[in-house]
Amino acid sequence: MNTILIVDHTDYKNILKDYFSSYYTVLFADCAFDAISILNMHDIDLVISQVALPGDNAFDLYNYLQNHYTYIPAIMITESNIDIFFDEIFRQGIGNVLKIPVNKNEFVQLADKIISRNNIFGLSNYIHDIIETNSIRINASKQIQSGVDTILATIESWGFTIKNKVVLSLILNEMIINAVYHSHGYTHEKEMRVPIELKEGQYVDISFCHNASTYGIAVTDYQGTLSKEKILESIHKAIEQEQLILHAAKTGEDITDKISETGRGIDLVRKLASEFYFVIQKNKRTEIILLFESSSSIQTSSSLKIIEDMR
Repeated sequence: MNTILIVDHTDYKNILKDYFSSYYTVLFADCAFDAISILNMHDIDLVISQVALPGDNAFDLYNYLQNHYTYIPAIMITESNIDIFFDEIFRQGIGNVLKIPVNKNEFVQLADKIISRNNIFGLSNYIHDIIETNSIRINASKQIQSGVDTILATIESWGFTIKNKVVLSLILNEMIINAVYHSHGYTHEKEMRVPIELKEGQYVDISFCHNASTYGIAVTDYQGTLSKEKILESIHKAIEQEQLILHAAKTGEDITDKISETGRGIDLVRKLASEFYFVIQKNKRTEIILLFESSSSIQTSSSLKIIEDMR
């Protein structure tokens, strides 16, 4: 049985114990100092840590992992908006930070995939008891909008109410545009809004499915050029630009030359999707997965979930 180390001095650790004790051996520490002692004495497969800890914070603990136990993955958790300390997330290259509370299935599923690196691609590994699956293949930019329209219409035909169709349409457009343009080396053409056709044998697949209560959408390219570093850089730039805009609103400064669309798509996924995963196999495949419960609308979230298969 794999072992998880939970570093948490709050009562939330009791919830985490309930989440994970049926699946893993669970060890606890109240602070980074105690966590390091446990890491030196036990074989740990995953560290889950509150960002705010007594004494050293979780970033100090993550830095220790990077220097001494690079093979041990980590998930940071916080009640705060992670944008507040995203500079540190970006600097240290942290790929998984969850805004709590997080539901049990989502948390356990993420932990399992980070530890095992198995079954990380494909909607069937994120949605159980699938009733129907559809797919669309895109090999030219002119197909993107019609593809998005088909996806939304199909989801509604399944009986789901899309509570903010405009937002979901925007998210899907950005995701597919990035997969078609950026992943295939057409960043300049994307910036200039030039229509493109991919080379023979190149394409982007969009799959979408549902069970009784959930629908999911996955956008997949087969270049594998997206990386954790690029995702973090894009989000970091988007956050910086938000801050520039807020500052300009107060001062009246002209910031036109400082604002771009770089990172907008990835940041929209992170902030507006109810549950999502960036899944990466370097130089082979990238998949962005969105899941929506029928009972919930698209909500603002500041979590971050990146699953990497470096094999």
